[in-house]
Amino acid sequence: MTDKKQKIFFAAKGTFDEMCRDILMQVGDEGTILKITVFNAPADNHEYMGNLSLLRKLVAEKFGYNAPLTAYVAQPCVTAGLAAEVTYAPEDESVVCKRGDGYILLRSAGFCELVSGGIIPDSLSGSIREQSEDIFAKIGRILSDNGFSTDDIYRQWNYIEQITSMHGGRQNYQEFNDARSRFYGSAQWGNGYPAATGIGTFCGGVMVEFYAVKGARVVNHAIDNPLQTSAHSYSQKVLTGISDEPERTTPKFERARLVGDTVYISGTAAIKGEDSLAIDNAVQQTAETMQIIKCLTSPDNLPVKCENSTYTLLRVYIKNVSESDGVVAYMNENYPDTPKHYLIADVCRPELLVEIEGTAAV
Repeated sequence: MTDKKQKIFFAAKGTFDEMCRDILMQVGDEGTILKITVFNAPADNHEYMGNLSLLRKLVAEKFGYNAPLTAYVAQPCVTAGLAAEVTYAPEDESVVCKRGDGYILLRSAGFCELVSGGIIPDSLSGSIREQSEDIFAKIGRILSDNGFSTDDIYRQWNYIEQITSMHGGRQNYQEFNDARSRFYGSAQWGNGYPAATGIGTFCGGVMVEFYAVKGARVVNHAIDNPLQTSAHSYSQKVLTGISDEPERTTPKFERARLVGDTVYISGTAAIKGEDSLAIDNAVQQTAETMQIIKCLTSPDNLPVKCENSTYTLLRVYIKNVSESDGVVAYMNENYPDTPKHYLIADVCRPELLVEIEGTAAV
């Protein structure tokens, strides 16, 4: 299993071109750079596509043939004009054996791993369902072309424009979940679903990133949270909107996965059981969410023997910019040594004000 590392970089406010160049100047040679994920708020889908094209161009100019993957997330950064997560793989641990259209294939002793960039639909003008089905068809081809199956996916990020918006009785998030369930329906999932995040963006349609791995030597376990109902077991009462399926399908993800010595923490909010906590305060929701994550990643809850786990990255999504100062202050005070950044994004339920994801080292 590749011991991937993430570093967070920030650029002061400026044009998108200036901020991207600033980030690329900061990126050091700390191993094989696999992916650069940029967070910034374009005005609309036209600007989003223009910025994405520029980002790809600048990365290609800097790195040439060995250019890393790119992903562009339409979410404002709270503390800077632009944030970027750069994913590295130590050069002595794995070999990049193939660079495909939107993915990198890594190979090392005992395993193969796929890392994707940001996968977007051919057109942003279609419905969320149409965009999602287009993306999952592309993911299916990437997996098939490289000898992977759908249930080899272990981590997935799902970005959905205006995630809680309703159109003719259909909710964007539910439309995405129905498409994901149809795609996942071809697999057995005997080892549990991927860890995943489903989060809103201001524009950009639907975008998905994923990791997949296969190999008998890979530690790969789903992790439940005793404080929360598994998302894939939710009842109909917490799902929203009309569905073309016999009933609304559930979000198909696990609360976390342990892969190698890394815990991939899914997007987590202030939910106990399957119900949102009755707290209309972003800082209090943040505190509850971190307690839920603490339970999730505690040694007693992990499927391997260990003394502790340490957060190596936290990504904090805040619904309302007016509440961001309080959330940032709480996290910086209570988790001062953890690499983290803060983004403005709508969460999958209207009453939820904060969502947090990340990684922890075992």
